[in-house]
Amino acid sequence: MVSLLTFRFRRRRAVSTMIGGLIVLTLLLTALGTMVFVSQLNDQYQQSVSNMVQYDSQRSAENLVSNFPGLTLVDGVAVPGWGTCTSTTYNCYSMSLSNLGGVGVQIVRIYINSTGSGCTTLCVLSPTVTITQYAFNQANSFLNPGEVNHVLLLALPNSVMLPGANMVMSSFPYNTILAATARGNVFSFQWPFQVPVYASTNAAFSSGTLKVAYQSLTASSTCVQSGGGYGGGTYTGCDSKNEPGVVAGGSGGTVGTGYCHNEALEPYPAASNYAEALTGISGLHSGTTLYFVNPWITETVFASAVNIINGGPPRTPQTQIYVYEVVTNTFNYSYTVNNGTIDLTWYSTDHIDGVLYGLYYNYQFYRTGSLPSIPPGASYYAIYILNQMELYFPQPNGSINSVMFWGGASLSTTAKDQTYFSGTLLSSGLWIRYSC
Repeated sequence: MVSLLTFRFRRRRAVSTMIGGLIVLTLLLTALGTMVFVSQLNDQYQQSVSNMVQYDSQRSAENLVSNFPGLTLVDGVAVPGWGTCTSTTYNCYSMSLSNLGGVGVQIVRIYINSTGSGCTTLCVLSPTVTITQYAFNQANSFLNPGEVNHVLLLALPNSVMLPGANMVMSSFPYNTILAATARGNVFSFQWPFQVPVYASTNAAFSSGTLKVAYQSLTASSTCVQSGGGYGGGTYTGCDSKNEPGVVAGGSGGTVGTGYCHNEALEPYPAASNYAEALTGISGLHSGTTLYFVNPWITETVFASAVNIINGGPPRTPQTQIYVYEVVTNTFNYSYTVNNGTIDLTWYSTDHIDGVLYGLYYNYQFYRTGSLPSIPPGASYYAIYILNQMELYFPQPNGSINSVMFWGGASLSTTAKDQTYFSGTLLSSGLWIRYSC
């Protein structure tokens, strides 16, 4: 009887031991599985953190900048695989960008906001595989690291024309261009570009495009020369109102004439690549209008305006030359310009000098002595009359010997004490061409 009870007890104890072992094993396997699961979650978390840090680092490394001139209106440009820009359907703009960062940049959206005209309500441009309105070329929307002068074509409806680079009015319209990237960055710039400032005491002035006009001081304005060289021969007066582009139906010039400008005439304000008529100008040799053209003149025009050669006695010039520079008041308060000078030079001894003749502001000319107050942000033309044309080292004659006179101009308020300031303008230069 005892043996039977002992056997049953031992058998139950063995079963209990097995059950306890299974429970312990289950607990161990559960703990091990939990540890493995937690370890995998931690690995995934660390991988996500690493990817986010890398992504954030790449996002910070993006550096997209716009190249001058920012946007350029184009027509008839064909992009393989995308389409052709035609002005009858689209206004297309070529946008030049550079990727100065260390990672590639994918542009996913472009926004344009304009003042005055154009995209006065936000224009949103999307990447497309074929040309359409409010779009840019998807196949060309990626910039490699360090890639410069990357051109991306934008297409707007032909009814939407962005305001251009005519910095002449206080309410001058601008366009803000924003390029959004796939990493979430937004890079922006203004077009037309705000020109750099060169001021001696403060950010008072900024300079844009230079243009040139000239008037004959004699009865003749045929603008021809006989004889050779700057020191010899005879010259007749030249007048920019006779340039082929200014005169409707005019023809191109020849080596024997100084009339070569074919840029079409527009009234004030005109784009930088057009001839421009400024009216209501007092004190001229004849008339009240000056016709400004792109900043280059032929040797014939130049020689007819020179009054000193090789330090000799003064010559009687046959032509009077004027230039203007676009100026912007970059102060946050108004000022009144009183005087100014300009000095352009070549070969360190040849100088073209002049003084401020007047200002052209808000469709009106103001002669020196009665100049207006210029409000903050306003743009105007500073017109200089060139009264000293000195050639101590005449340039060699020949078709390849075109030279540039370059330098700067100045403006001053001539006020006293703490209200005085003056500024200098970096001139874009005046080219002297041997011939047309």
